[in-house]
Amino acid sequence: MGIHFLIAQILGGALMLFLMGRAGNGQDAYYDNAIWLTGVTGICTMIPALFFFRRDYAARKSTGVIPKNGQQHISAGEGIWLFFTGAALAQFGNILMAFLMLFFDSSEYQETMSMLTDGKSLAMMIFWMGIVAPAAEEMVFRWLIYLRLRDYTRMLWAAVISGAIFGIYHGNLVQAIYAGILGTVFAYILEMTGNLMSSVLLHIGANVWSLIYPEIAVRLLDTSAQFLILAWIGLLLLILVTGLLYFTEKGRKRGKRSI
Repeated sequence: MGIHFLIAQILGGALMLFLMGRAGNGQDAYYDNAIWLTGVTGICTMIPALFFFRRDYAARKSTGVIPKNGQQHISAGEGIWLFFTGAALAQFGNILMAFLMLFFDSSEYQETMSMLTDGKSLAMMIFWMGIVAPAAEEMVFRWLIYLRLRDYTRMLWAAVISGAIFGIYHGNLVQAIYAGILGTVFAYILEMTGNLMSSVLLHIGANVWSLIYPEIAVRLLDTSAQFLILAWIGLLLLILVTGLLYFTEKGRKRGKRSI
């Protein structure tokens, strides 16, 4: 399970090491190229992930695990709602991370993220970290790992276990808790909507918001408009609660697995 993802990560790491060896300063070369190389690794991961998912999907249809008519449809409006629900999850996840950082040493993580992002254009980070990386991770952690777990166990256990694996993948305790919670919710909404793109849109929304919100917050603080930050947080809370309730009800009405 996920061996193709491991292979792609190894190949991406090997490419990074090669560039580091060719550069005069290996560490600088690593941090200068890490974002786009991780994105390229993600694209390479998508190819085998799609192959294995399509094989799994065909097997589920042929054995009657899911209906022949396949996954459910989501409207454009629901897609936008999913994106902002993901943004809301990230906002409150980041608040949780800030709280956890009071109890756990996160200086190494913060220093690493600073070196990775300093000097990089926001557009580049949104493309690689906000769109490409989430799409690749969803194909592995939800389309493959979660759905394979779902073949053998209940939805709640499959969501929690796949979320825990997703958290461990992030490599440090604070991010592991954050990613584990978000990954579990992504799997839950995937199940409720019965549509593969739902978790991708949630994840993209979460990553894009995490990238752009610091810029927005700094500008609002500079203009002494702190109340707008609270208004944004209140709006995101409303989106999160109503989104979870809406998609939960949609899943209950359908009443059967479709992916």
